[in-house]
Amino acid sequence: MTTTERIEAQERQDRYVASRCLRKLLYKGKDLQITPTKITDYVDLNCSVINLNDKLIQFNVEIKERNKNDWQMKNYPQAELKVSKYNRMRESTPEGTKLLYMVLLNNKTMLLFDMDKLDWSKVEKRDWMIKITQMDDNSPYVATPTYFIPYDLAIARLDCSDYVEEYKTTLSRESLDSYVSTITRDIN
Repeated sequence: MTTTERIEAQERQDRYVASRCLRKLLYKGKDLQITPTKITDYVDLNCSVINLNDKLIQFNVEIKERNKNDWQMKNYPQAELKVSKYNRMRESTPEGTKLLYMVLLNNKTMLLFDMDKLDWSKVEKRDWMIKITQMDDNSPYVATPTYFIPYDLAIARLDCSDYVEEYKTTLSRESLDSYVSTITRDIN
């Protein structure tokens, strides 16, 4: 599989799992709409829901998958987000739209961060040695300014292992567009 194909496959899975998690979190709202963006956009999903007070709330959602071993989980309980990525996410989010960051951790747990209400005094910023292209095995590593967001700042934590398994066993061959057309519905 080429690097581009690997990236696209991972994006499809992440968007599916994130959509399922958002549906679970927003189940009391109505008229939930989730729209995937282009892979080249700075966020992965646009979401809107009408809350119980009949107020429209809009979200831009960025999704990142992170795989960590037990030692890394114990010693680095933080969600990494490149500073440049955060800046592009923020710039592409219209005023009045909430910015959410979802981290799919080890294909088991989804952490949700409200970037508008994050306590930035608890977030560390430092260089992180990462590949220029994450899914390219031959990509060189570079020092990249990165935010390290403590897991305990997440506004929600969901077990998403069933959604990952569901995607892998039944939906991996379907397009996200066909799935998203089934998401947009009244969920009261």
